[in-house]
Formats: sequence, C-alpha cells, structure tokens
Amino acid sequence: MISEAMKAAALVMIVIVVGRILAVPADAISIATRISDQSTDVSGGDRLYFEVEIKYPENDQRKDLRIEYQVLENGKTIASEKVLRAVETQASFLEYIVIPKNASGGIHELKAEISDYADMREEVSATFNVLSGMDRITIYFFILLGAVCFVGCLVIVQVRSILKRKTAL
Repeated sequence: MISEAMKAAALVMIVIVVGRILAVPADAISIATRISDQSTDVSGGDRLYFEVEIKYPENDQRKDLRIEYQVLENGKTIASEKVLRAVETQASFLEYIVIPKNASGGIHELKAEISDYADMREEVSATFNVLSGMDRITIYFFILLGAVCFVGCLVIVQVRSILKRKTAL
C-alpha cells in the first residue's frame, strides 16, 4: 500500500519529467557593439572599427546567423554591410565599416541587427562622431605649407641680417 505522500511525490516527478521532455527551449540571443575610444571620432572616407560580441547560451550546435551593420545619419541609412557568422554559444570579433566621404559632420548611429533564418532577431546601436570640414590630406597640406612659410621667414630674416653686416663694413 502506497501512502498519499508517495503518490503525490510520484505525481510531481512525472509532471517534472514530462515537462522537461515537452518543453520547447527558449532561444535567447544577445548582441553588443563597442566602439573603441580611438574610433569615436572619424572622418568621411575612414573606417569605423568596432567590436561585436554575440552570446547564444542555449545553442548546442553551430548555427549560421546573419548580421547587418548600418550607419544612420538623421535616421537615414548612409552605409550598410551584411555578414554571415557561424556561432555556437558565444563569439567576439572586430569589424569595420567604411564611412562615406559625403557624410555630414555630427553624431551618427551604428546599428547592428542579428537574426537567424527563423523568427529570432536582436538589434543594438552605438553612437560615434563624424568630423566635419577638411579631410586629412588637406589638413596635412596646410601644416606643411605653414612649416615652409615659417622656414622661409627665418631664411629672409637671416639674409637681411647678413646684408646689414656687409653694408655696415
């Protein structure tokens, strides 16, 4: 004869076992992007480097995931790139996207969206600054021009002082 307590314990065990067998695993995926301090200020035409970290703890086998990166300027996409990554439980990698030369200066948004071939989707975004004004070659040109003018002024002053000494003799 089985007591009531044993019947209840057996019933609870059966419910737990059946629940584990019939339970549908929840797919939980997360994505994070980090823009390094050196890349927070970029010029048009430069590469924006960022780190992507994917965590997919419930996955027990490698799975292909699509990742789309977009650069948004005032809500409009000005650059995008799509990649395919095989991920098991987690992955971390360094990516880059080229900022268009015609991007206006100011704060822009990098949006990363990850999805599988079913209904799983996750997105994240980070901000960075696009420098406005002249590109780097133009800035280097003006620095070099300033240096040449400075050396030219020094030469002219030196030549004048030599000529004054000669006329004084």
